[in-house]
Amino acid sequence: MAHQKVLKIVRDCCGSEMAALFSLLLKQKTEKADAIIFLQGDRLDRAKTVVSLYKKGWAGKVLIAGNNELIGRKKRNEENDVYLDEIKNYLLRNSIPEKEITVDDKSLNTLEQAQNTIKKAKEKKWKSIIVVTSPYHLLRAFLTFLRQAREMKWKGIIYMKGADKLSWFLPPSGRKKQAFEMLAKEIEKMKTYKKDIATIKQGLDYIKQLKPL
Repeated sequence: MAHQKVLKIVRDCCGSEMAALFSLLLKQKTEKADAIIFLQGDRLDRAKTVVSLYKKGWAGKVLIAGNNELIGRKKRNEENDVYLDEIKNYLLRNSIPEKEITVDDKSLNTLEQAQNTIKKAKEKKWKSIIVVTSPYHLLRAFLTFLRQAREMKWKGIIYMKGADKLSWFLPPSGRKKQAFEMLAKEIEKMKTYKKDIATIKQGLDYIKQLKPL
């Protein structure tokens, strides 16, 4: 029910195509992949989903993509975030072996997370990745990763996974705004960073050519 309300908000503000793509991303089924990409943000909200995916065998590697620079003062884009070491230690405490965890500490934003991840995917010859982020961030993250994959000529598959059991009507961890308000900010960012993302049509075409949902 909450998802339907949020989709109506997207449809009313941005049209049916964007709402359709967002709906597909929210319900996209998990597939086997070479690595899980843990996008830093919202403290440890996304961590349980990463651990669950790993333990269920959906991928054998985890890449944490983020940085420590912007959170040295415990603030990152209006968020009280956590250091990358704290994220890594959470994964270690939850039985993900250290040898299976890689940390990219050079990514200051979504664009750099996408660029550095795709670069790593090419180096490691990964054919597919599962990108884990908060549901409100799915749309912009996906379109950013898709654009960078095309520009960097990586032909692997991008699967998106919204962190489980997060309310649209509560603030994500470390935030002041509710998740549906954060979604509105993401849509504004898509306009601001238009040159960094794929188009909605390209996103729809990409998702639809994958296995049926």
